[in-house]
Amino acid sequence: MEGRTTEISMDGCTFETSATLPLGSLLELVIKPASEEEPIVVETAVVRSARPESMGFRFIGLQPAHRRRLGQVILNLLVGQCIRPSKLMY
Repeated sequence: MEGRTTEISMDGCTFETSATLPLGSLLELVIKPASEEEPIVVETAVVRSARPESMGFRFIGLQPAHRRRLGQVILNLLVGQCIRPSKLMY
């Protein structure tokens, strides 16, 4: 199954995909951040929500090294949002 991560946190993510899995399904997720070459492997994730064209996953098995990298990726995303120039109106 392939798709695109649209929301991510330290506890889970929303994945845009046309595939569907039953709620409660367990699987391994491989997240490939745009800013990094090495993927982040979530050894165990559980399907928590399923909507048309997307699924929500909760991370329940993540090695410490991958958890640290995930935290860094999320921090970089947040910093990028904070320093993005905004349009000023006078």
